[in-house]
Amino acid sequence: MRESSGRTRRAVLAGAGAAVTASLAGCSALPFGDDEATVTGERLSAILDDSPPSIPDRLPVAMDATYLDGVASDLAETLAGVPAPFDADQVPNGAIREQLDDGFETARTALEGADEEPTPWERAASLRRARRETGYVAGGWATIDDGRAIADVRAGGETLRDGLGEFRREWAYLGADPIESVVVNAAIAGLVRSCIGDLNRVLSARERESTTALDVAEADGRLASARGELRDAEHLLDRLREPAGSRDRRETLATAADALVDRVAERRAAAGLDGGAFTAEADREATPAERALRDIRDDVRRDDIREARDAGALPRAVVEAHDALAKIGAVETLRSRVDAGEAIDPASAEDVDAIRTRALEAVEAVHSEGQHPRLDRLQTHSLAAVLGYLDEQLAAVDAGDEIAISRLDWELRDYVRVEAVAGAVDDASAAVARALDSE
Repeated sequence: MRESSGRTRRAVLAGAGAAVTASLAGCSALPFGDDEATVTGERLSAILDDSPPSIPDRLPVAMDATYLDGVASDLAETLAGVPAPFDADQVPNGAIREQLDDGFETARTALEGADEEPTPWERAASLRRARRETGYVAGGWATIDDGRAIADVRAGGETLRDGLGEFRREWAYLGADPIESVVVNAAIAGLVRSCIGDLNRVLSARERESTTALDVAEADGRLASARGELRDAEHLLDRLREPAGSRDRRETLATAADALVDRVAERRAAAGLDGGAFTAEADREATPAERALRDIRDDVRRDDIREARDAGALPRAVVEAHDALAKIGAVETLRSRVDAGEAIDPASAEDVDAIRTRALEAVEAVHSEGQHPRLDRLQTHSLAAVLGYLDEQLAAVDAGDEIAISRLDWELRDYVRVEAVAGAVDDASAAVARALDSE
């Protein structure tokens, strides 16, 4: 089975550092005991009346609409040159024909969906997914129609490797101010890492006797992804060069990264998070707050921002420090709540409503009242996405169905996690802003 390149909601959760929640679809058919608290789909629908806040673009420097229009136009032109859906004369092998048809439809859907994204950064991400699918189907068709081979894809990868090397030599941590430099260059670094990963897959591809058009298609999809990631990184760096006051902030970022590594270590030690065993398994009797506390605590113990700092990945080190400080603050909040016996042990629809409302209000508060919105959005953007995902899970329960509230354990855990992290974002942003204020 071909690996999907689409943005799944599981990816949204993982990207936000939340545990993956099992789908509720079909769970209404499962039995529950007579003494179990339940909730109906209709009541859940009422709970979801208020939508998560709409968070502005994660990046303080927006990707240019004209640039994104050009990317979309190029992809549409490439797809137009592919005669899908294919017939048996064009692609005799039925299995290959089905895969390429599916790839074409996925590419078309992703391309159309990109125009519906709420921010330029999210539109660019959708276009990168569309680019991979377009490269996949176009490469597969070129193999069948024109004899394209793995060697041809690898040659394209070698050319791209040279371009990537040139970009990395010219890349400086530019920005009109240190915060802009951190946030945008961290995004560029993420694109570069993804490009390297895709490029490695391309360059390691080998022609074998068993190689089919789908193998070439997969390599071409990876090559298209790598090209798109580098192209987007180049565009963002160009955007950073535009303001008159933009300059290299490497020295400031290095000083901040050193200070933040120390600050995170101090906070971890003070919170008792610099050691201890990881949680072996879930406690079925735990409250959502206890589950969330366990998971965030393990995350903090696992993270090590020193690696990014020591590798010279300064923007990433600063962003990871922001994430770590928010999680440590969340641990402190949840630990205090659990120790005081104030954690909700959900036994009614009202409890479900209260847990979700707290999460929603926490994200809305930091979004509307935060003193450092550009840093806050490092967290709030993904937290709002997690809220959207969790709401979709609850909305999947049919209005006429009734489920045990215990079936919502994992969703409620993640709502609590969102609330706790959101409540700690303001302090995390303030700490990072102070560290960056060394110029």
